[in-house]
Formats: sequence, structure tokens, C-alpha cells
Amino acid sequence: MNLRRLVLLVAALIAAAACITDPVFPGDQVLGTFRFEATVDRKRTTCDLKGPDFTSLTDAGTFTFEGTLSRNADQPQGWFTVQGFSRDAGFDGGRVVSVHKAETRPPSCGASCEGAAVEEALDVLLLSNSQDTLVGRRCSGLVDGGVPDGGGTPPGPTPTGYDVERACGTLTDDFIPGKTNCTCTAPCRAFYTVEGTRVN
Repeated sequence: MNLRRLVLLVAALIAAAACITDPVFPGDQVLGTFRFEATVDRKRTTCDLKGPDFTSLTDAGTFTFEGTLSRNADQPQGWFTVQGFSRDAGFDGGRVVSVHKAETRPPSCGASCEGAAVEEALDVLLLSNSQDTLVGRRCSGLVDGGVPDGGGTPPGPTPTGYDVERACGTLTDDFIPGKTNCTCTAPCRAFYTVEGTRVN
């Protein structure tokens, strides 16, 4: 039910089927590849974290994944790509929002369950190198509303690539129960804070 189950496994299957050797990203501008750490917010999560759907979480309530952000230059249209699977992402200044809905079959719903789905939303604020330095190179240094006033140069293209070093925000997975042969009957939400560090 989490990102690893919803997107990463689907993406891996698509990538294997396509025999991808060199990554090709949609759009004409690649912002960068990020390694994300997602940490569950137990107070804002209504799903049963002790159930079989969350076995990929560590004891600290975290999991990691990598993804690449790309876009069409000077347009709000963009994409978030994980292991060859690209989903839509909208760009608004330094903020990126990607919402994706997919059918799934969580273990808690039973092997014959049909119609279950997860709607996932990734919402992150991008930080340039100067902004990242200002907040101490950690998402916890951000103030309410984002980067402090006078917070350096915003993310943008440079002669050596796109100036973005960190992505800070949230990931939510809204579980929609199935309607046929399902042992799960109630919707729930898993809420995570995410911090992405650029690796390429």
C-alpha cells in the first residue's frame, strides 16, 4: 500500500519488459535524480502500520526510494520517474506535486480481492544549492511556508545543469478498498514526510 508496493514494483516490471539500458526521461529538461527517505507520521496515519501491508518499513518507520524529476522547460508540465515508470508531475515555482492512482492488491485485502486502489500524492519543495546551505542542508531547517526570506537563489537551469540539491515535503497514500471478494472494507491513509537528496 506504500510507495514501494504501489510504484516501485510496477515500475520494475515495466522497466524489465522494456529492457531499458539507458535511462530516458520525458521532457526536455532533467532536474536531477534524488534518493528519498520517507518517514511515517504516525499521528496522521490511519492505516494499521502493524499489518502485512507495511512490512517494507524499518523499525524506525522509514523506507527509501530513488526518483528522477524532469519537465518541459518554462512549462508547468513535468514528470516523476521511478525505475523507468514516469508519472505526471506539476511544477509551480519551486514546488512539485505528483498524484497517481493505481489498482493494487494489499495482503490485508485477500488474494482474490478486486477493485482495490491507492491514490498517491508526492508534494515537495525544491531547494537550490544556496537555499540548501541556508537551511543547514536538511529539511528540518525549513521554516513554515518554505525557505526563509532572502533565502538565496531559487532552483533553476545553469550552464552546468539544473541547480537543485534537495527536495522536502510529504507523501500520502490513500487506500481505497475493493468491492469484490475483499477482506478490507474501510479506507485509510498512510502519511509520510520525505527528504530527497540529489544523487545525480
